[in-house]
Amino acid sequence: MARRLANKGRRNLPKTTELGKRSYTSTEARITQYKERIRDRDYLEFAIDHIAIELTHFLTK
Repeated sequence: MARRLANKGRRNLPKTTELGKRSYTSTEARITQYKERIRDRDYLEFAIDHIAIELTHFLTK
């Protein structure tokens, strides 16, 4: 069971683009999603605040 859980993310088939001509990995898909999110100013503010909170917690320990 542990081996099945460890390989869970690797079982997915690679996705294809809209045209279906080239395939890309899930890592590239995540990068594309983050690029779209960064364009949104509200998300960017949220991300900066979240990073600041994490750094504050780390530095106070």
